[in-house]
Amino acid sequence: MAVVSKIMRAGAAKPNPLTICIVANPVIEAPWNAGTVAKDPLIGQLAAFQAAATYIDSALFGLLPGQQENLLADPALMPFIRVVSLYDDAVPITLQNALVAQDGGSNILVARRTAFSPFLAQYAINADVAYAVSASVTHTRASAWFTTDDDTQGGVPFTLDGNQFFHRFYNTIPGTVAIHVTANSLTALHEFGHAISSYSNGKILDLYVDSPAALNNNVGRPIPASFCSYQGTVFSTDPVRNGLGYPGSWLSYHCELIDPACPAVMDNYWLCGKGPVACLHDAVTKAFIRDRVVAKINRP
Repeated sequence: MAVVSKIMRAGAAKPNPLTICIVANPVIEAPWNAGTVAKDPLIGQLAAFQAAATYIDSALFGLLPGQQENLLADPALMPFIRVVSLYDDAVPITLQNALVAQDGGSNILVARRTAFSPFLAQYAINADVAYAVSASVTHTRASAWFTTDDDTQGGVPFTLDGNQFFHRFYNTIPGTVAIHVTANSLTALHEFGHAISSYSNGKILDLYVDSPAALNNNVGRPIPASFCSYQGTVFSTDPVRNGLGYPGSWLSYHCELIDPACPAVMDNYWLCGKGPVACLHDAVTKAFIRDRVVAKINRP
């Protein structure tokens, strides 16, 4: 069978549209950093991979039944985003072709982020965010790494609490996601939040653990009324974390919720009383992701 590639969304008619790639992981490293590899069980399951790719696309563009977060479905964004899926069942079983590893101390799948660009270059794919889908028998939990921006090239400047950063046009390493073939609900959307963000220009972190200061998380007690100033707009804090509450040992506090009845997408959406798909991004995360996507859509 060899290569099966599908343009799921054409994106902008330009040489370098914002591109999301969904690839069937050909080789798995187990455990992570051990250098030992095997064929990913997903290879040979084309239909399962294609179903996973359809799920990821649906989660990203607000198409899951009952889904409320539909940022990328905005007509000003969606037509300009390219989505491509890639399945190749003839890839050599070598470490350089392992896009996913199994964490040695948990059931987390880990994206081998530096392997993605050289691997995808063989298929003339230059991704901004890349998902590697695995059918690991033992590891089912997804994870993601932020984008490494190309800070030597251009971008759209923005201010965060008086400091200047850039929504960069290009990357040196794309945002990468390792996701299981059985993933569902908002998993793909949550991981996209991490992957589209940046090591040098704003990280989007998990809000279900006590996290360091970042674009969507601040640290300190007592919790102030204002969360941050982004692009001249002051965003308020979420003083009660929806109703989940901030554990007494935490120093984290979060940005205001667009729907106070639900946790943020980057928080524990599984605990939403209205169901996970009712969750929205918090206010500053939504503004940041939108601006970053717009910058990449409009890059020269």
